[in-house]
Amino acid sequence: MNRRWTLPLFLALIGNSSDLFAADGSFEKTIPVPRTADARLGWTYQGCSVESLTLRNYPDDEDIEEARSKDPGDKTWLWWEFNVANRGDRKCQMKFWLEVLDKKGNVVKSSDRGGSVDAGELDDDIRVSTLMKTLDIADAPKVRVRATILPK
Repeated sequence: MNRRWTLPLFLALIGNSSDLFAADGSFEKTIPVPRTADARLGWTYQGCSVESLTLRNYPDDEDIEEARSKDPGDKTWLWWEFNVANRGDRKCQMKFWLEVLDKKGNVVKSSDRGGSVDAGELDDDIRVSTLMKTLDIADAPKVRVRATILPK
């Protein structure tokens, strides 16, 4: 084989790093906190998929400023909404974990939740909730998300 094609071919075969774990239905990715837009995940295993992640109830600028100036202990409920689908012919069991990371990469909050997706369901959501300090989420640059997908 021509040597100049070796690396591009290898990279095309393995895809991105999250695809390396797809063989057993386990996925992991560290992404910027999706404050203003959905984070595309694109994880698929045996017809079941996790399309994207949306962060709901992110504090607005006024809430963040008030927490900084008056109440550093203020807390906010957040909902991490995983958009899921099942194009297979069996129900899927999914489990999600998330870890909100500070600027040094330390975990400031973690949470998990599982759920199932019926066969043929093309647009469903599974939510993971967290109650955390408003300033922690405002200052967090990244979140590590993991998932397992197991067809039943």
